Amino acid sequence: MITVSDVKQYLYCPKIVYFDHVLHVPKAPDQKLDTGKEKHDDLTGKEKRRKGAIFYDPDLDQAEKLFKVALESSHFGLRGVLDYLIKTDREYIPIDYKFGYSHTGGAHLNHKYQLAAYALLVEDNFGTIVRKGYIHYSRDKINAKIDFTDEIRRRTLKIIREVGDIVEEEIEPACTKNPGRCTDCEYRRYCEGA
Repeated sequence: MITVSDVKQYLYCPKIVYFDHVLHVPKAPDQKLDTGKEKHDDLTGKEKRRKGAIFYDPDLDQAEKLFKVALESSHFGLRGVLDYLIKTDREYIPIDYKFGYSHTGGAHLNHKYQLAAYALLVEDNFGTIVRKGYIHYSRDKINAKIDFTDEIRRRTLKIIREVGDIVEEEIEPACTKNPGRCTDCEYRRYCEGA
């Protein structure tokens, strides 16, 4: 079973999935991860106290807020822990927190498909259809809305299959086509493409 984070990592650089799941390369301690957890907990605490959601919408005043929602699907071979789920009588809205900047007011590609993977898990776990979700970028206080179209669903399922193939078949993928991503990569010393 792969994780939703694997979907995000695959789109950032496919080799990360290979290093994690096939070679089991040990990761160095990550200070950014610890800082991110603290910020995540702080944002979750604030959100629990707020009326509505991370954005004010009177339709969400009575919504149920669920945090750190563990989701798993044997159908998709996927699991993950969603930061925040808004549940109303009419819809479920997945929200993922990011502690960086948006992509000029929108979502980064790898974050978009990570959220789409969460949407598939919400649908499978709650027997619903997810129409939209949000990625909250804390640095520029942007809530990037993602409408879950049929095309996004198809692409997300294709990515999940490709990630699964890397793990199951032990296929070493090519590096990212963006060498700037290699600069801070925790696997740089193991990667021939860096």
